[in-house]
Amino acid sequence: EGASQPPLKIFKLQGDTIYTAIKSVTEKEGKIPLYSQNRIIILGKSITEENMDDVIDFFVRDVENSSSVCIAAAEKTAGEILEAKNGEEYISAGNIEMAISSSEYDGQIFRMQLYDRINRYNSSTKDFAIPLLSVIEKDKEKSVEIIGTALFNNTEYREKISKDETVFLNVLYNRLNNSALSYDYGDGKKVSLNIIDAKTKRKVSMENGKPTFKISVKLKADIAEINGGVSAKMETEELDRISTAGESHIKTETEKLIYKMYNGYNSDSVGFGRLLYINETDFFKKNEKNLDTVLQNSIYEVRVSLEIRRIGHEFVV
Repeated sequence: EGASQPPLKIFKLQGDTIYTAIKSVTEKEGKIPLYSQNRIIILGKSITEENMDDVIDFFVRDVENSSSVCIAAAEKTAGEILEAKNGEEYISAGNIEMAISSSEYDGQIFRMQLYDRINRYNSSTKDFAIPLLSVIEKDKEKSVEIIGTALFNNTEYREKISKDETVFLNVLYNRLNNSALSYDYGDGKKVSLNIIDAKTKRKVSMENGKPTFKISVKLKADIAEINGGVSAKMETEELDRISTAGESHIKTETEKLIYKMYNGYNSDSVGFGRLLYINETDFFKKNEKNLDTVLQNSIYEVRVSLEIRRIGHEFVV
């Protein structure tokens, strides 16, 4: 009473299926549960490693579930995430969902919504990625944080990549707008950029009997900070160094991630297989059973163009 918001309740429910478990809340509350406004689906580690499709089926099939709900994986159990407290209060699923939604402004966070997962399941290639959550304890208080991104081959969990690597996953997904990017550009100097516009285009063609994927990345950015700051207009030479170093950094890190995904983790989370299916259908159908090997041996060419829009100011007193 008197609280600005109703208290959050945590229910632990059991049933032969998810549906019967959720419906069993009626026995405790005397009400029919409404889950059409579900904010997030959190899958525990055991689910991601064993029977994810059985769990996802309920959220796909039941008409009450929203197709735009976010999906995330827990480093350990989903219960641990939902029962985490900030002081005496539970951290709500809404707050966790808002953190994932901040991917629109933060390149270190990846977002996967249910409809995208469904589309991938029904497509020729089913690999995907979802954000990875963990409970972090500091000063006896717990918080839920996104610690990276989980990569999958079909429904099988492969490996996680760090938040820094997730930036370049978002590059490949054409999702880097409004993000920050930091890198060294020589002589021990570090620059931080505010990415104001980013576009990634992907094409595939057959060259010498191999698929060749060409990834073109064009970015416009403001300089947010150089080491401790800059108080005057910069020389063209230094701007060129910043731009060239940025292009090299993005190209190198993106190529590293592509190699990891296809040669290390065997995960086509980016969807190059689908691109091959759309543009080189005959080749795809002939090699569909060996698609993992085809993608491992394919050529990936990354080209980056970085335009620095804001270069600093001259101050007049």
